[in-house]
Amino acid sequence: MGKTLFDKIWEAHVIKEIENGPSLLYIDRHLIHEVTSPQAFLAIKEKGLRVRRPDMTFATCDHNTPTLHQELPIEEPSSAKAVAQLAANTKEFGIKYFPLGDPGNGIVHVCGPERGVVLCGQTVVCGDSHTATHGAFGNIAFGIGTSEVAMVFASQSLLQNKPGQTKIEVNGRLAPGVCAKDVILYIISKLGTSGCNGTFVEYCGSTFRAMSMEERMTVCNMSIEMGARGGLIAPDQTTFNYIKGRPYAPAGEAFDKAVEEWKRLKSDEDAHYDYTFSFNASDIEPMVTYGTNPGMGCPVTATIPESAVGCDAANFSKALNYMAFAPGEPMLGKKIDYIFLGSCTNGRIEDFRAFASVVKGHKKAEGITAWLVPGSKEVERKIEEEGLGEIIREAGFEIRQPGCSACLAMNADKVPAGKYCLSTSNRNFEGRQGTGARTILAGPLAVAAAGIRGVITDPREFVKSAVAGSKEKFISLTSTAVVIPVNNIDTDQIIPARFLKTTSRDSFAGKLFNDLRYKADGEPNPDFELNRMQGKILVAGRNFGCGSSREHAAWALYDYGFRAVVSSSFADIFRNNALNNGLVPVTVSQEYLDALTAAIGKDKETKITVSLEECTISYKDGCGTLHSASFEIGPYKRECLMKGYDDIDYLVAGMDDILDFEEKRK
Repeated sequence: MGKTLFDKIWEAHVIKEIENGPSLLYIDRHLIHEVTSPQAFLAIKEKGLRVRRPDMTFATCDHNTPTLHQELPIEEPSSAKAVAQLAANTKEFGIKYFPLGDPGNGIVHVCGPERGVVLCGQTVVCGDSHTATHGAFGNIAFGIGTSEVAMVFASQSLLQNKPGQTKIEVNGRLAPGVCAKDVILYIISKLGTSGCNGTFVEYCGSTFRAMSMEERMTVCNMSIEMGARGGLIAPDQTTFNYIKGRPYAPAGEAFDKAVEEWKRLKSDEDAHYDYTFSFNASDIEPMVTYGTNPGMGCPVTATIPESAVGCDAANFSKALNYMAFAPGEPMLGKKIDYIFLGSCTNGRIEDFRAFASVVKGHKKAEGITAWLVPGSKEVERKIEEEGLGEIIREAGFEIRQPGCSACLAMNADKVPAGKYCLSTSNRNFEGRQGTGARTILAGPLAVAAAGIRGVITDPREFVKSAVAGSKEKFISLTSTAVVIPVNNIDTDQIIPARFLKTTSRDSFAGKLFNDLRYKADGEPNPDFELNRMQGKILVAGRNFGCGSSREHAAWALYDYGFRAVVSSSFADIFRNNALNNGLVPVTVSQEYLDALTAAIGKDKETKITVSLEECTISYKDGCGTLHSASFEIGPYKRECLMKGYDDIDYLVAGMDDILDFEEKRK
């Protein structure tokens, strides 16, 4: 029988088996913070011991830290004491510490991977249940209690019983507007908060394989919320690319050698799991919770159900009473008072990119208090470098400083009693975000949408996706036309080569037909048709678009506002470029072209209709006679134009086929 990934890592770290007892497991990385470490330091001091492997121990302050004015002393006395004690203990025992304000500071499960402290195939522990986050790198990572923290301090090992194993497989491509947080909330809603009790989960399938490392960390982070000890995903090139170049990661030949070892970290095909669950990505929608545990979740478009998996009737009723909700009520439209973007679940740069993509061009709803808290100083830096901060502030939101913040009521960021907070954190227990606070869990897209509307909103309303099409749809167009009755217009006439020194494709409108459109002194040429006529359709002479293969000519025409070009013939390369950029090349006979040109010459207000549904072009002459002609567009390109797809959109929409092919090749 084959071995699972978990088996292989576990066996490589067993120092010895204790007869009729647990295994003695070696620990590769010990992450600590100010909440669960002080008593453990005291325990080893009382025994006259030192931290055995300070080089494998890394510390940060996060739970008690304020998210405003971190340059000032911490005001709350107990929080200030906890942070000061961590600084003193790490200094005494020679442990690397990322203090408040340090470029490496942040939430322990965010800054650990960012620093390259966490690699692949390791055992990783921390006095925090969401240590499962690091399983995203193919690690056995789990939370431990303070007594066990002291055990690792003293020996760099732990006494552990080997847990059972669960395989959760999700295949297919996620729909636009559905994120990794929705995936794990969906799984927990199906299995309940004890659905994987005491086991280690391996996440398999094309859906997880297609995720970024940030997304995988979100999924593994919440493994504990369905009762699992932890969760892990086999490392792959995505993992190796993330690790490469980070401060504490191996470099050069050492990195290459490590990658060769890491590539072996995968389960055998005939490996045995105690439990197996399978889901389809296409069934997953944006999710929200409605109760007081993460298993009480439903699609954002659903109504509150009558029951939840693993929750008895009494507890279900108690949860809804606490939330002031009732079965049958829709989640859409429920008023929100606070939104929270952050935590070790969703405080990474991709989460802020997602938030910014939704709020861009909108304004924060009145009455919403928004706490947007980066998971680390590194995330904070990238937010500004990438221009996300400007977008977010323009929308009326404020970005705070790194820390655990409103994930739990241990610092100044507390939600008042009775108020609703739509939160990207990991737990919605009673009072988790403040005494009497009502927490609704969701992903960053849904939180952003609520921040704009002030109520729970389907984030798909704001998500412009590749599948929805990145181009303007072309079904039928009726417009006046600009006639340039010149044969053999080449691409350098359409957009002169000297204007191509740009990294954008949407800045060419002003230079379209520049050398024909303007005189030598820069003044508009009043005789050139583009300066005398208007319309979304260009009528041109034969062999339009000859010359260069550059797409800039098509970009320039589209950027100016043209959506169709009519000619008796096109250069083949230009025709393909036009089709790839939402511009319809309409090929008609020379006779039809001459008649159309003449009709427009007599009346420049002549309306032309180009229909992709019928693949026809038509116009009425001065006598009211309708003149129609057919043209050809291949079925694939016709579908793309009508849906607003380009080729990339089409490929992404059919990503399931590519993912299936990759899985078969393995």
